[in-house]
Amino acid sequence: MASDNLILRSGTFHVRLVIPKDVRHILNRTEFTESLKTGSKAEAQMKKYAFLQVWKQLIINARKLVAGPTPEELPEASFGISTMIANHHQAGLMNLVTGTTKDVLGLTFSPEKFYQLGSRIDDMISDAQNWRTAKEAYESDFDGDAAPPYLDFLAFQEKWYEQGEDLSLEKKIERFNDWVRLNKVIHQYKITHGLPVSLDSITEIKSILDDPKNYKIKSPFTKSRLDTFSTYQREQKGIIEKTIDMHVSRLEKLKDWLEAQNHEISFKAVNLWMESLVDITPKTKKQYLFSGQSFWKWAMKNDDGFKKQFKDLVPPFEKHEFEVNRMEKRTKLKRKAFTIADVKTLYLACKETKNREILTDLFLIGAHSGARIEEICQLRKEDVIDDEGVLSFDVYKSKTEAGVRYTPVHPVIKPIIERLIKESTDGFLIKSPAGNKYGIRSDAYSKQFGRLKTACGYNEQFVFHSLRATMITQLHRADVPPITIAAMIGHETGTVTFDVYGKGPSPQQKLAAISKIDYGLDIN
Repeated sequence: MASDNLILRSGTFHVRLVIPKDVRHILNRTEFTESLKTGSKAEAQMKKYAFLQVWKQLIINARKLVAGPTPEELPEASFGISTMIANHHQAGLMNLVTGTTKDVLGLTFSPEKFYQLGSRIDDMISDAQNWRTAKEAYESDFDGDAAPPYLDFLAFQEKWYEQGEDLSLEKKIERFNDWVRLNKVIHQYKITHGLPVSLDSITEIKSILDDPKNYKIKSPFTKSRLDTFSTYQREQKGIIEKTIDMHVSRLEKLKDWLEAQNHEISFKAVNLWMESLVDITPKTKKQYLFSGQSFWKWAMKNDDGFKKQFKDLVPPFEKHEFEVNRMEKRTKLKRKAFTIADVKTLYLACKETKNREILTDLFLIGAHSGARIEEICQLRKEDVIDDEGVLSFDVYKSKTEAGVRYTPVHPVIKPIIERLIKESTDGFLIKSPAGNKYGIRSDAYSKQFGRLKTACGYNEQFVFHSLRATMITQLHRADVPPITIAAMIGHETGTVTFDVYGKGPSPQQKLAAISKIDYGLDIN
């Protein structure tokens, strides 16, 4: 044979590829060979590549089966085998009809072949028992002849052993169909024996082997992988629980979509998924892709099975682009500050609503401190401190580093704070029906205020956070220095001098400044 995979037989070139020993039992042959139907070597060189490409891919697929799938990978492995059997089945039937015979397709059944098949099945069953010693095998009461694949083989042998080769076409087709069914039984045993496979999984594998069309693609985002990914994000990366849950939620949505559409994970599949999210903005789609990238990078580094399965796949979450129709692009409305008149209106509305005492307290503290609603709900009794003789809030649970600050308690709300300290039963100034699973205590009140301000005629530009802008506006109009305002609100000034080196205004300066806030409310 020539080194270029071509051999000359009777003046005609054939392409030939020797099959590696480790996959010969999967492909059921020792080599691939095919006539190129030409005596011209130049023409043969051109024709051979199509065959070699297909054959090499078959060897790659067979090696994936030899490597041994995990229980989660069994359906996919079954699909590969089922597809191979289906191809052999179709080719065999075609050869029977046309009168072509190729023993590699199992079209002839000599006594020697029956003997070899029975011996191979017997060896396979014995190997599957995984006995550690010869003594253990000898003392075992296991009867290989009673195992399903051997019983099916005996039934096949009894039916066809003495039939010979002088059969009608119908009988040959019947025998070949029986032969294909026997191979499915054998492969089912090889795939599932000795593995912790559930009855449902065995039923699924049998269905796939019966017909590759029964295979439903499953995404790689399994529950066990997502759980392990979440643990890694939490314990190794220090990611907060809410962000982790958002990652998992997005990946679960992709998982459901892939399985519903019967798509394998790929760049094209992710792109189609992005296109299906018609009610989501490009910005949110990018967040979905970021979740996918985070998982993909983690899995390729920490999950050997995942890395083995997808090492040759183009990263599916990278280099996606989104077209934005600027005419239809939704512009986010800028938040507005409440006026003094608005504060009076909302204060009266708070006093008339459900949970009016708590919501009114929250509203007054927000209007006179500029604190965010969650910052207020996180305040504990011990967070009301004496700062150089000035009663102040120690706001340390802020969303930003600059937000950590001491803010004087406005004289108007001092009686309210004293009452809340006295009445507290759990250490918090503001009672909360229950913190959510992320520890957020303000959810219920934020929603309640949202309904209240809407009922009062305020649109989405006005929220509880608008009180923060209201206070800043009032301080500014009262000629309070910007540095003092920033110190009480928890903003950076943007200068190294004051943000890094300066200690900020004194508690007395801040108290004098905040005392200038006056909404003209009748607080009693």
